[in-house]
Amino acid sequence: MTTARREDPQAAIRRPAPDRAARSRHSPPLIEQLTHRELEVVGGLVRGLTNKQIGQELGISHRTVEIHRSRLMRKLGAATLAGLLGIILPQRDRIDALIARQARATR
Repeated sequence: MTTARREDPQAAIRRPAPDRAARSRHSPPLIEQLTHRELEVVGGLVRGLTNKQIGQELGISHRTVEIHRSRLMRKLGAATLAGLLGIILPQRDRIDALIARQARATR
């Protein structure tokens, strides 16, 4: 008789995904790879705005905001909005600096 060793389900939740952990160790910060528009959308998300409000602020449709948000989540490896904000909020100062730098470069 063999018994299968069962893993504690909570341990799987606490353990980071291997691809995300490897990516964060071996690649440049992903925040640096975001487009200016994606960073603007991040700014709205951080302020708690809805897709519709962000769209109105940026002069784009809410559907376009959804697309940018989807790309952000894929680039940063977040499955949910909460996960995305968990990645973004600790880097908020760096994001603000990137937005300012990109705005100066386009002038």
